[in-house]
Amino acid sequence: MSLPEATLDLPAGQAIDLSTCRVLIIDDSPAIRQLIGAFLENAGIPLVENAANGSEGLAKVEAFEPDLVILDIVMPGMDGYEVCRRLRADPRTRTLPVLVETALDSAADRSSVFQAGASDVISKPIHGPELIARVRLQLENRLLIRSLEDHVKLMTWEMELARYMQENLLPREDMLESLAAATGLAIASHFQPSANLGGDLWSVHALGEGRTGVSIIDFTGHGLAAALNTFRLHALMNQMTPDPEDPAAYLAALNAKLVDLLPSGQFATMFLAIVDSRHGRMTFAAAGSPCPVIGNPGIGLLDGSGLPLGISLEARYENCRVPFPEGSVLFLYSDALTESVDRRGLYLDSSTLTGLVDDCRREDGAAKALRRLIARFLEGRGPVTDDLTLVWMSQGPLPA
Repeated sequence: MSLPEATLDLPAGQAIDLSTCRVLIIDDSPAIRQLIGAFLENAGIPLVENAANGSEGLAKVEAFEPDLVILDIVMPGMDGYEVCRRLRADPRTRTLPVLVETALDSAADRSSVFQAGASDVISKPIHGPELIARVRLQLENRLLIRSLEDHVKLMTWEMELARYMQENLLPREDMLESLAAATGLAIASHFQPSANLGGDLWSVHALGEGRTGVSIIDFTGHGLAAALNTFRLHALMNQMTPDPEDPAAYLAALNAKLVDLLPSGQFATMFLAIVDSRHGRMTFAAAGSPCPVIGNPGIGLLDGSGLPLGISLEARYENCRVPFPEGSVLFLYSDALTESVDRRGLYLDSSTLTGLVDDCRREDGAAKALRRLIARFLEGRGPVTDDLTLVWMSQGPLPA
């Protein structure tokens, strides 16, 4: 990616240097063109081109790329009205300032000029100081708008970079394939950040001896701040390995770190499951997360309660253990799944959600099951505006 041009940083009260601005004069009168050019040069604006009619003027706009067009209205052939209309119809010149100079002085004439797309009007005969004042105003506005556009481009680039970096925090497909080959635990995921970035994250820890840690995290808020929090937590998680028998201790350790790191009012929900594929069981701990759906083989919800991470050093987390034999499934999700309404204004309640997972687990494999669930969920719904993270885990037979 290439960075946009540097933005304009203008101290208050300081004049903008217009010496690099380009001005195109379109007028059929050589004398008027010469007069305006002299005014501009005396004002420190030397980069000036001329055109004698509308057609030539449009060609010069293409080649010269002016910052301002000074345009006569009454010209043979293509008049100034048509030049204005064509400039405004072209996305490349839609915002190009056009200063019309004309002898037409009625209110109706001036109204027609502005309706055609003029930015400003100056009457003939041209008064030099007034011309330069209007030219300076249009060029300064042009430079300030360009500065704002460059700033927006830079912010967009930074957001795209942050989104790319956030997506690269997620488990790689080759890692999940290796894990499935070693433990029989198949994992499929869907990660859809909101348009403004967000605070969702999920991760996998290969813990050896057929044990796998899978977690899902959701930070408060949206945008760059929430995304930065996921980077912080990811770095912390890489420094610590969960105890396969004590996921609650892992949540407590992360909480102690985040209490010091996060600003007041920011926190994260988290669910951590340790699947022991060899012994057919799962140990989990939660910190205020949405309640996961488990099928082992009966379908139901696990307890996701607990104080979110980053709020208090007094928080305590508990371990729970459930059977997770071959054929079991676990479905983790962010709150966008249950907080998005359908076209009838209804939320996805727990009964509907468990029924949906129960239906989809009949599919062959985790990936197909998750694709079916997503398709079913989106039926009758508009676009999901919050971060949406879904993780489906299916325990297959242990490798020989």
